Amino acid sequence: MFFPCLFYLAADCNAVLKALQPVFQEQGMTETVHNWEDHGYLATYIKKNGSFANLRIHPHGLVLVDLQNYNDHTKGREETDQLLNKVEERMKEFFHGNLKRVKRLPPILRGGVIDRYWPTADGRLVEYDIDEVVYDEDSPFQNIKILHSKQFGNILILSGDVNLAESDLAYTRAIMGSGKEDYTGKEVLILGGGDGGILYEIVKLKPKMVTMVEISFDK
Repeated sequence: MFFPCLFYLAADCNAVLKALQPVFQEQGMTETVHNWEDHGYLATYIKKNGSFANLRIHPHGLVLVDLQNYNDHTKGREETDQLLNKVEERMKEFFHGNLKRVKRLPPILRGGVIDRYWPTADGRLVEYDIDEVVYDEDSPFQNIKILHSKQFGNILILSGDVNLAESDLAYTRAIMGSGKEDYTGKEVLILGGGDGGILYEIVKLKPKMVTMVEISFDK
């Protein structure tokens, strides 16, 4: 698991390093320090069980603390939280009045049986409560995944891009005209629509004929 934490402060790099060294040394962690004259410090701390911490101190006042361990048990998470708490307490104590902002990010679970992290079209990373891989196959055109989320239902992911979820019914109905269009007895052409949502909804409105064209359909 990966636990990132960010600090913004006004202090020199050497003072920050000396202030935080005892916190990691008390954990029995082995220290390695790299110093760049104009680019601050990078200190790594390694524990006997293989977990480690990266402490990156930038000259302009940004301090990054990344903790990584291979432990999905509650006890392991509690130990990591305790270490981060000690780092934060030490920073507040030593740099009282100069610590401008603290940002602790949620842990990222890597190497899980089911990947819960997927990027959005605008470059954000979203963690979903995915509990099952419903479908995962390669077509001649793209990879097709259907993952089940407790919150959103089945989610369609095409070549790593989140496409649509069962909870997006309002989006599907908006494409159909939000009830303003009467499809009864009409011939309807759907271009794309590989998730099947539009087709599923439109047949309820009793059209005469529906033709759906999708590149990933097998012959």
